[in-house]
Amino acid sequence: MEQHVDRIRAQFTRQAEVYARMRQTTDQRGLDGLVKLGGTTGADHVLDLACGPGFLTLAFAARAARVTGFDATDAFLALARDEAARRGLADVASFQSGDAEALPYADESFDVVACRAAFHHFPHPARVLHEMRRVVRRGGRLVIADMLGSDDPGRAALHDRMERLCDPTHVRALPEAEFTRLFADVGLEVRHVARGRLEITVDEWIVHGGPDESTARELRALAAASLDGDRAGLAMQRDASGRLAFAHRTAAFLLVRPG
Repeated sequence: MEQHVDRIRAQFTRQAEVYARMRQTTDQRGLDGLVKLGGTTGADHVLDLACGPGFLTLAFAARAARVTGFDATDAFLALARDEAARRGLADVASFQSGDAEALPYADESFDVVACRAAFHHFPHPARVLHEMRRVVRRGGRLVIADMLGSDDPGRAALHDRMERLCDPTHVRALPEAEFTRLFADVGLEVRHVARGRLEITVDEWIVHGGPDESTARELRALAAASLDGDRAGLAMQRDASGRLAFAHRTAAFLLVRPG
């Protein structure tokens, strides 16, 4: 895990500025939707796990009493602190670095724990879930949002291969059924699932990951080859301009730790 965290730090330190400008990262409507899904109130203390450049953290900060953003990459946290200061939210939002498998917080420290677009980076998602459950209070809420993997093993394998070419810190996109099993295994109740699609061009995808040119060519070739029969389960197609584009299937889960 320590080696994987080091790879994440290296990847996202290199790509921090690019990632922080992506429309998927800064989509305020989507961010506000997750805050609403969590039933956030002005009395809540919120943890945003794997917060990246902090846009979800700050969406929570506009409504909650206190928010803590937690991430392994210091470059992201520096951007988040600057944005909090720019928005006048530095007194509400604080940021801390560390490992998601060993959160430095006491049991039942938070009313809401959120994690957006990160579970596909975790080698041991069950361990992270155990930590999230530990630090949320009894009766507290968890919001987990991420891309979904295919239930078909062949499509899932090709999808993950392409993701790792784009970003070597990708581990695996979990199917919805696997998320559901994990939640049950750690004792979390699913209260709601909001399903969606995140549409992106292959060129945007490559910019976000920043692979070298040789790897980018390989990724484009695999994307083009996946057109026939939707081999990666990504609904790959060419848009009106002839560019390759696809859609990640996504889910946002509202979970509750039983009281």
